[in-house]
Amino acid sequence: MLFPTVAIVALVAAQGVEQDKKDLLALERQWNTAVVERDVQALDRILADDFMLIWIDGSVTRKPQMLTGAKARRVEIDPFETEDVEVRVYGDTAVVTGRFSQTVRLGEQSETNRFAYTDVYRRTADGWRAVSAHATRIAPPKAG
Repeated sequence: MLFPTVAIVALVAAQGVEQDKKDLLALERQWNTAVVERDVQALDRILADDFMLIWIDGSVTRKPQMLTGAKARRVEIDPFETEDVEVRVYGDTAVVTGRFSQTVRLGEQSETNRFAYTDVYRRTADGWRAVSAHATRIAPPKAG
């Protein structure tokens, strides 16, 4: 009767992956909110100590810089939602990809850009932590 045991193990594993996906989507929403609200405590909890962000210009920002930048940021960021999000879980590693539009404001000036992004997470004893992120600006469609 090995087959039923294997089927049960596979079912439990699949349920675990589905829960991981739900947890990661919730963490992504918390991250978005923390960016908008300059919530340094939330960012500190979400980002792993060795976190690295690769910006659209290729520059690299690490966790301490992210926390300092969130606190000192002069521009306002409007609330935003991600879309076309795909979560892939590989054991204790997860890759989340998607798109978002983000509007930043400084006084009366504003700018909205669309991005494609990849976030990489590692499962720790304290839950999922972001270890890497990368964003690419999506060029607006050409007129004509």
